[in-house]
Amino acid sequence: MSAAAYIPSYQPPPALVDHSYTLTPEVEQYDKPLEEIIRLNAPRNTIGVGAFVFKTSSSGEPLLLLIRRSASESAYPEMYEVPGGGAEAPPIDATLLDSVARELFEETGLVATRLVKLIDTADFQGRRGDLWRKFNFVVEVQDTEHVVLQPSEHDEFRWVGREEFERLIASEEMRTMPSQQITIRAAFEVYGL
Repeated sequence: MSAAAYIPSYQPPPALVDHSYTLTPEVEQYDKPLEEIIRLNAPRNTIGVGAFVFKTSSSGEPLLLLIRRSASESAYPEMYEVPGGGAEAPPIDATLLDSVARELFEETGLVATRLVKLIDTADFQGRRGDLWRKFNFVVEVQDTEHVVLQPSEHDEFRWVGREEFERLIASEEMRTMPSQQITIRAAFEVYGL
């Protein structure tokens, strides 16, 4: 099921939103400032994050939130992805995990309550030649029913199960970057499917 989203008349900037969340022991090692994460991941000089949010359907099937980049986006227009983006140094984000919570909120309006597990990391070269490492986490949120997109960045969201995802990719009804497909499949494995 796809749904268009509307922007409320006022959405507080991320700095004013309470991003208090808990961590599982598995992710505590990533609760470090960006400078330290970059040092530990050299020669990668740019760090990204992805937030994999699941909810359970009425039949008990795990569904993953995917958002579609708007047609006006200069990079990868109309491709589906999970919420995420670039990690920021303080004062914006105190740690890598704060980047996950902030990006999730900025792109969907969802508030992280718990960072559960690292799915994987993905390395790639950016359009300007920078070397990226993207950390992808399973994240639990306060509420999965009120996704709010920023239309200039994303224009649609879908909750998809594993079988539906595979069908949509095979039929080319849904396009994602190949590295995102790999991580989405890994996320379903991590989630127990």
